[in-house]
Amino acid sequence: MANEQNPAVESLRREQTTQRKEERELTPDQKLERALKDTFPASDPVAEQVPITPGAAEEQK
Repeated sequence: MANEQNPAVESLRREQTTQRKEERELTPDQKLERALKDTFPASDPVAEQVPITPGAAEEQK
């Protein structure tokens, strides 16, 4: 039973892989646009968000 994967875990991993791939393909202008949309309220400084899992190996293309 230890070798069986939970379908929800597998789905989450696929979704995260897709999101990381899409993030790598964005241009700097697209990243800035996303950061501007994610900034609320407008008085907050704009900062591109790069989610990282501590200790996780960098995924290769």
